[in-house]
Amino acid sequence: MDDCSEAILESPTMAYKLLIETAFAIPIWLYFFGLLLFCTVFLYNFLDFHFFQDLCTGFRGGPVSLTFNPYSEIYHAVVSKCKTLHGRYLATPWLSNPHFQTSFINFFGRPPVFSYRRQMFHASDGGSFALDWLMHSDVSGADTRNDHGIAEDDATPMIVMIPGLTSDSASPYMKHLVFNTAKHGWNVVVSNHRGLGGVSVTSDCFYNAGWTEDVREVINYLHEKYYAAPLFVVGTSIGANILVKYLGEDGENVPIAGAAAVCSPWDLLIGSRFIARRLIQKLYDRALTIGLQGYAQLHETRYSRLANWEGIKKSRSIRDFDTHATCLVGNYETVDTYYRRCSSAAFIGQVSIPLLCISALDDPVCTREAIPWDECRANKNIVLATTQHGGHLAFFEGFTGSGLWWVRAVIEFLEVLHSSSYMHIQKKKESSGPHCALLQSSIDQGPYLNVADGMVAPMGNDPMDCAINELSDETNRTVSDTGLREVTDTRKSDVTSSVAHTPEEGSDSKGSTTVERCLYQISRQNKRSIWLLAYVAMLSTWPIVGAALGFFFRKKIKRALQGKSA
Repeated sequence: MDDCSEAILESPTMAYKLLIETAFAIPIWLYFFGLLLFCTVFLYNFLDFHFFQDLCTGFRGGPVSLTFNPYSEIYHAVVSKCKTLHGRYLATPWLSNPHFQTSFINFFGRPPVFSYRRQMFHASDGGSFALDWLMHSDVSGADTRNDHGIAEDDATPMIVMIPGLTSDSASPYMKHLVFNTAKHGWNVVVSNHRGLGGVSVTSDCFYNAGWTEDVREVINYLHEKYYAAPLFVVGTSIGANILVKYLGEDGENVPIAGAAAVCSPWDLLIGSRFIARRLIQKLYDRALTIGLQGYAQLHETRYSRLANWEGIKKSRSIRDFDTHATCLVGNYETVDTYYRRCSSAAFIGQVSIPLLCISALDDPVCTREAIPWDECRANKNIVLATTQHGGHLAFFEGFTGSGLWWVRAVIEFLEVLHSSSYMHIQKKKESSGPHCALLQSSIDQGPYLNVADGMVAPMGNDPMDCAINELSDETNRTVSDTGLREVTDTRKSDVTSSVAHTPEEGSDSKGSTTVERCLYQISRQNKRSIWLLAYVAMLSTWPIVGAALGFFFRKKIKRALQGKSA
């Protein structure tokens, strides 16, 4: 030992020589073991495995976190009765990884085997797409000879499914949802996006993340044709974004009893930045881009005419594809403009029907950073359910991984909602004028001007105000909302009694209606506003009135003053 120390002091290079000799003396299998251990730890963290976490908790899974408004009747009367949402979610042990789950559902999803009934739907702009049906009778075997579809007066609840990006009714996760929903006694229809499901694009319109026109037309068509059936909607991924945007755009005026949005991207701009951030996310970005390029190749004739075909072929990310295709076809100025306008997070506040939202916090495609927690908490109609694990549209459960947790949660929520008294009932649409359009923000509550029959009157921006305004000149109109009817009748009687004592009582009916509407709009805010208006008018016009009186009665006043002085 002393000799080694002296040799190292005399020649520092001797230390390196001894280290090398010691390294070669270690068995090589120990190096392989160390390298394997390092790679295992690295991959475990890089791929977000959670097997050992599940092992430490005894494979009990994690609780489902629910975000809702404390005064939400939807939560207290519906979601509180859903055992699945109040239980725990445990991922399939051999799929304890969001990337494994997401890949498995797309490539080895084990979907049930069945056949759809296809119906071609022709949109108002000339576009065509497929509606794929699966009836309850198709899976129950109760009436296998019925090939005529659904009777128009059939009261069996109906669910419309909206697939995700480049997905259609044949996608494994969609088949899981459709088959299990039909087994629970519902009739199901998948509204495929334009150009998917083996259908050609027949117009110059392509679907995108914010294209709600097709969903709106399909839902209105189904509601009118099958008037006796309660209508529900489930959107997945981009389909969930389209669904929430549609619900926010139309507000109360949707013929939907309830809905569910699963794995929505919420904010497309945040999602675009997230998916290009890490290496693993870039792989998803590239895979989705290849899918979009394949979709474009199916419709090359129209894309080459409407978009930048060379740019589409060279696209390496979703953002590139949207730059060269979506923005040009949809007339968006920039990609960020498209993402901002089509993000469903901006429409959360206007959702007016019971809506269940489900997201996984480890979703590798739709980041948790985009989830609008506060907006969901502020809206009494929304309940947000989040789990620690689940991947994107996967949520495999059980040792064999044969079932999807989110499918079970959505079906239970819709069943409880259907059996309750909290299903949304569409209010009768009285007017489609621009002054009745819903605002995109519930923050702005200032007064607006309503111009009607040449009269200008103050008006609130509450959507109910528009309905009351249209009802003001009909005395026996019935409305589905009892509270609205009572308020309208009371206000109308007050206005009628005040107008009956005015000099215009003998005028024609049109003028009477105009005066009545004007006075009603002035006095509708509160009972004292008309007197306040009269008071302000007196103060503002008194100098003019006083000058006019002085001019006309000047001589009489002089004579009266002279008579008094004499």
